This record gives sequence, C-alpha cells and structure tokens, in this order.
Amino acid sequence: MINQLLNHHVFYMSSTLLLIMIRIFFILIYSNVFHYTDTHLSIKILLIYLISYLLMPFVSTNNISNIHHIDFFIVICNQILIGMIIGWLFQCVFSCIIFIGEIISAQVGLSFSVFFNFGHHIYSLIFSQLLSIFFLFLFFINNGHLRFIVFIINSFSVFPLNGISIYRNICLSIINFSNLIFINGVYCVLPILFFFLILYIACMLLNRILPNISLFSSFSVIVFIFGLILFKYFIFRFYWISTILVKNFFYYLKIYIIGLLHRR
Repeated sequence: MINQLLNHHVFYMSSTLLLIMIRIFFILIYSNVFHYTDTHLSIKILLIYLISYLLMPFVSTNNISNIHHIDFFIVICNQILIGMIIGWLFQCVFSCIIFIGEIISAQVGLSFSVFFNFGHHIYSLIFSQLLSIFFLFLFFINNGHLRFIVFIINSFSVFPLNGISIYRNICLSIINFSNLIFINGVYCVLPILFFFLILYIACMLLNRILPNISLFSSFSVIVFIFGLILFKYFIFRFYWISTILVKNFFYYLKIYIIGLLHRR
C-alpha cells in the first residue's frame, strides 16, 4: 500500500519513462550540458525525470518489453547508444567553435592563455571560451534550443523505444557530419590565416630590406596587435558565422537523421 501511495503521489515510473530517461541522460551527458556544472547527481536525475515526463505524451508506447525480460536490457543498450550519438552530434557544433578559437590563438600567440578548472581538471583557451559563450547566446537567439527539443521528440519516431533501429549507414553519416562541421570551421578562419600569412611575409621582407634594424623581436608584438584588431572585426561577423553553423546543423539532422523515417 505504501509503494502504491508513493507511485501515485510522489513519482510515477514505468518502463517507457525509464527508457526515455536513459536516452535523455546520455544526450545531456555526451553533449556536455552537465560538463561545467557542479550540480548534485540527484538534481540532475530530477531534471531528467521532469524532462522525460513532459516528453512522454509525444512518445509511442506500443509493444514495450517487460522490465524483467532480457529484451528490455537490449532496448536499454540501444537507448544508451542513440543518446550517445545524438549528444555527440550536438557537441560537434561547439567543437567547431573551439577549433576556430584554437587557430586564432595559435596565430596571435596566445596558445598558452587558458582558463583552468581545478574542479574538473580541464582547461580551455581564452579565445575558445569567449567564442563558445557568444555562440551559445546566438544559438538561443536563433531558437536553436527549440529546434533541438523538436529533434529529440522526432528522434523517438525515427529510433523508437521498442526496436533495435541501428542502420548500417549511421556511422558513415556521423563521419560526414563531423567532416562538414570542421570544414565549416576551416572556412571561417581561412581569411584570418591568409591575413597572417601576408603579415608574416611583409615582416620578413621588411627585415630583409632593413638589415641594420632588428625587427625579429618586435614581430610578436606586431602580430599580437594586428591579431586583436582582426579579432575585434571577427566578433562583429560572428553572428553571420554562427547562423550558418546552426542552419547547417539542423539541415543535416533533417536530411540525414529524420530522413531515415521516410526510408522505412
């Protein structure tokens, strides 16, 4: 009687809700949503429970295996794998921004200017961290969080809870997606790379033209000043770059992931 009272008035739990919680948990873990927070595990589980409970009316609950059956364990492993894939796809977008920040830091000479988190034993470059914060704001401005919620809801139709729906071409699609993300990152920093290439060539020619004046020691200062000026104008154009990345991200998910639903 006490168990029934707790189930009805405190927490509702079923096999469907448990599977949804497992998928949402691994999506949030592998997308690094909880990576920089010191929230207690019970708070995280409560948040995942509330999200899963809200998503439950949108999920088909047909032919869910018994929780004590061996097939249910296989379905759990399937939800873990699907959550890892979706979270990793979401993390690739922010990896592109971190990649851009690392290239700019290496060219300017600030590769050793990092933020170190003693709690999680991780470090990140200053430029990469600033670009990640700006990109997160622009992600919310472009309604990326709403699109991502819609994608999570649609993922339960593409990859249902009651089946093992791992396609043969899913690994190749993920590789193509990561390739697309990093190519976009390289395209974003190509003008910066060409600018610094021209700047280095100009400094070398100036050093050869004026051999009596040693300009080698002042190269780093010149590059640093021009790099900060260029970074200022890059921030002004960052909204356009972030919009392209967000559109490419959800366009890929619509074509290659949600499109699997129509191939059945």
